[in-house]
Amino acid sequence: MLISNHAVAAVSRLYAGSPSAGTRRVDAAGSLQRPDALELSGEAQSFGDILQKLRGMDDVRSERVDALRANAADGSYAPAPSDIAAKMLAMRY
Repeated sequence: MLISNHAVAAVSRLYAGSPSAGTRRVDAAGSLQRPDALELSGEAQSFGDILQKLRGMDDVRSERVDALRANAADGSYAPAPSDIAAKMLAMRY
């Protein structure tokens, strides 16, 4: 179902013109309304915990960056061209 501004406006006009005087909503006899509740599975709770930890981490692994800088500075950083090409292709597709 596609909901567009046009559809929302049409429904709003429909309800705006409906007579609401003298009508009321009646719940089932004797029923108690309970507050809304949400129960998360253990998997969802674990995911939430992991997500919070990830949000608290830095975007850059500075120890890894420092090691690569040192390797580049002393000339020992020589990645294989095939590895570079594979990574570039993986990023594109």
